[in-house]
Amino acid sequence: MSLKCTGKVLLTTNTSDDGIAVAAKKRLIDNGVEESQIMLGHDIQILEKDDLYVSYEPPDLVVRIVYDKKKNSMIKMKNIKMIKIEKGK
Repeated sequence: MSLKCTGKVLLTTNTSDDGIAVAAKKRLIDNGVEESQIMLGHDIQILEKDDLYVSYEPPDLVVRIVYDKKKNSMIKMKNIKMIKIEKGK
């Protein structure tokens, strides 16, 4: 399953290890995400409907899609894919 996304992709690695962020970004690109869409950060409030939220939960990247954003800023997401990553690959 390719990760075709028309919006933003927020990548949250939850680690200070830059190698994980680099490997995660590479794996997202390998899975069909445009590099220009990927943003590193933690502020999920910037996400809108159909954006992707990617978090690092060792040893996987968990990809979630935003399917609803309420007026009170509550964001609803569902898991759509797990991607294995290896640091340095």
